[in-house]
Amino acid sequence: DFDLQKMSETLEKDSNTSRGVQSGAQAIEMISAHDFDLVIISLNLKNEDGLRLCSHLKSNERTRAVPLLMVGGDEDMERIAHGLEIGAHDYILRPVERSELLARVRTQIRRKRFQERLRATYEISLSMALTDSLTGLYNRRYLEVHLDKLLEKNKDSKKSLAVLMLDIDHFKPVNDTYGHKAGDETLKIFAKRIQDNLRSFDLVARLGGEEFVAILPDISERRTYIVAERLRRSIADEPFDVGLESGPINITTSIGGTIVDFEKHTVEEVLERADKALYEAKEGGRNCVVFEGKGKLIPEEHESEERKTIT
Repeated sequence: DFDLQKMSETLEKDSNTSRGVQSGAQAIEMISAHDFDLVIISLNLKNEDGLRLCSHLKSNERTRAVPLLMVGGDEDMERIAHGLEIGAHDYILRPVERSELLARVRTQIRRKRFQERLRATYEISLSMALTDSLTGLYNRRYLEVHLDKLLEKNKDSKKSLAVLMLDIDHFKPVNDTYGHKAGDETLKIFAKRIQDNLRSFDLVARLGGEEFVAILPDISERRTYIVAERLRRSIADEPFDVGLESGPINITTSIGGTIVDFEKHTVEEVLERADKALYEAKEGGRNCVVFEGKGKLIPEEHESEERKTIT
């Protein structure tokens, strides 16, 4: 027979912590509320269908990854085969031998831990492939994929989006004068200020070096000008504390922007347009905002526009 007490004692002597329940409902509630490394299910529960419990656990997202070890007799081989088909990982036949039980339990727990390490490694690798390790922002690879999807979506929705390209003014002298550590801190603070001044669904990416891109979907032309000027001021108005004994340093940014309508555009075309506007901003004295076809923004106009919007 399936001796719950004896099995629990055997497992706990092997440095495991076990919990036993007598019904499928209790098992589902407990497994859903806690992280278990393994679930052992008798196929001969009183007034219960052990296979149904296996099926439920495998169809539930919260419990799907938990290994299942079935316990049955020779007469249960057909049901055991069905249990393996629906996702149970292993089985053990009655009478349960202590050494076999521990061997199968250890094997399933080792396998689960290995899969968890693989999953964690994959997630880290995926994150590293799509994000900039210094600032935590998305990188160019992700930006291009995301922008391509937005352009396709905008073509159908008839809505415009804005693309802003930002460059830290005179960043090389910061590195040369204060060192690369101060330069890295400058990049991190810059990235955070840009994020803090945009909506949660806007996307910010680091293209490389001191160049960044912000994508603002579903935004009016007038509102884009206000946001771009706000970004410029968020950088220029408060010096950057990069940990120098001499105190914070002054940083400014040049911003080039383009409004993308719902006509067909490629990612390369859009980024090139924003880059040309950025070039004009840098040639025009830096610490300013230039939009494609509009020229340099007059800060006072958009500061007053923002005050009107807020009030």
